[in-house]
Amino acid sequence: MNKSKGLQAIEEPLASLPHTIRNHILERLRSLTQYEPVIGIMGKTGTGKSSLCNALF
Repeated sequence: MNKSKGLQAIEEPLASLPHTIRNHILERLRSLTQYEPVIGIMGKTGTGKSSLCNALF
């Protein structure tokens, strides 16, 4: 797993914390930095859902 530069930069200051606390903070930060949103589109038949997706992606 590649570490982001921001995450690497914060690991050094966190080194003075107890191991369990440091790991908890780093795990929470990883979950925030690796967040991938999921978008759902709902609607009736023929309202242009596929057209919208095709236009965006």
